[in-house]
Amino acid sequence: MDAGPSHIHLNPRTPASKNPPISRFPLNPTSKNPIFPLSCVAIEHYNKVQPSSSVSEKLQRLGFEFRSLPAPIDRVRRLLKYAEILPPFDESWRVQENRVQGCATQVWLEAAMDGNGATRFRIDSDSEITKGFCSCLIWVLDGAAAEEVLSVRADDLVAMNVGLPSKGNSRVNAWNNVLMSMQRRTKVLVEERRTECVPSFICCNQTQLIRDDCIFDISIGDDS
Repeated sequence: MDAGPSHIHLNPRTPASKNPPISRFPLNPTSKNPIFPLSCVAIEHYNKVQPSSSVSEKLQRLGFEFRSLPAPIDRVRRLLKYAEILPPFDESWRVQENRVQGCATQVWLEAAMDGNGATRFRIDSDSEITKGFCSCLIWVLDGAAAEEVLSVRADDLVAMNVGLPSKGNSRVNAWNNVLMSMQRRTKVLVEERRTECVPSFICCNQTQLIRDDCIFDISIGDDS
């Protein structure tokens, strides 16, 4: 039986507080991913994964972790370990507009962008294996810059090698559908942030123009 790395603490999922706003996602200013300071990677390698690692580095470490488990049943067990450390998902987010479409199981995704422009995600599913997939993606993408989230391709997840080779396999679809949903939500958040910044930019330009006009008028007055 795979006992899993000793640094994983399998605490029961505590119930989420009532309707916590997504802005209250735990943040650590020194970490891009405060939820999972370390991957579930094998004990002899886990100390190489830094909290500030890039998305690309985390994908590489995650791939190594699952490739080190040659038996399919062991990879599934590792997914179940990840499922147990998936952050709580508030019931108020379990609504139709947060459903991830195309999955064989029910999956909900809530996304936001924090004050530093980092993307924040919460995911849940009614399937423990799908929760494991979601937990892996949370570890890689939660707290990352939008550009990094959008740079990930479905092919980058092949190294996890959890689903069967067939592209039609439901587990493979879970990776792809959740990833694509996270990227779509990220694009929406980027556009919303850009739109919010436009009025402020215009206002600043108008103020500067007014100031320039005043200076110009004063100069004319001095010359006369």
